[in-house]
Amino acid sequence: MDLIFFGGQSNMEGQTECVPLDTAPVDGALEYRYKTREFIPLAHPVGEDIPPLCPANYGFGSLLPDFCRTYVRYSGNKVAAVHAARGATNIDEWQPDTELYQKAVEKQRAAIIDLGQKPEHIYYVWLQGESDAIRGLSGDEYLEKLTILKNALKRDCDIDKFAIIRVGYFAGDDADEVIMNAQERAAEIDPDFIILTRITAALTKNSDYINPEAAGHYNNRAMLLLGTDAGYALATVGGDAPAGICQG
Repeated sequence: MDLIFFGGQSNMEGQTECVPLDTAPVDGALEYRYKTREFIPLAHPVGEDIPPLCPANYGFGSLLPDFCRTYVRYSGNKVAAVHAARGATNIDEWQPDTELYQKAVEKQRAAIIDLGQKPEHIYYVWLQGESDAIRGLSGDEYLEKLTILKNALKRDCDIDKFAIIRVGYFAGDDADEVIMNAQERAAEIDPDFIILTRITAALTKNSDYINPEAAGHYNNRAMLLLGTDAGYALATVGGDAPAGICQG
């Protein structure tokens, strides 16, 4: 059994246009619910309201089910998912001394305890940076604070890898690329970081994959592609994609 934590802002939280058509539980995958201290079958909608953490917006879609379905298929391992995200958050709000970080770690530590067995792997999957692009944060500062976050999670939750779904275009200008490049630099200089996918950039430039009610936020069609791509990448740690898997 592997344990995967999912953190970040609204596109990780899930801010799609409706409930996905497929709400069946994912074979081999569980989701941890902190309020009841139990693991339940992983299915839409994911997450729970534990302030300041938020569930998928309006109980709609997210990338977790498609991510975990693909991860189970290609890793051969069962997986337990922990959703710990909040929309509209910048990197400062995820630093170790913040309420948001501490609540996320509280949930994550409880999941480790309640799993009842030592996970074979513990991963943290991150999709965040849109708010930092909007405020024009420098790449150096983003990278510094991302590294502080990663080191804290290694210490507090014993993660094996900090896996990044590279941020897409949200601010709509070069500021997005500043954050993208900082995330790329993280993976280049520190083996604790890995980039899972870059298809976010193309998805955010194509209206077919955007929630019409929330500019810059992925719809369910995009979440399927994004979750599948990123889940495959984590399961295979950079292997060649088979037919039907979108890599970018």
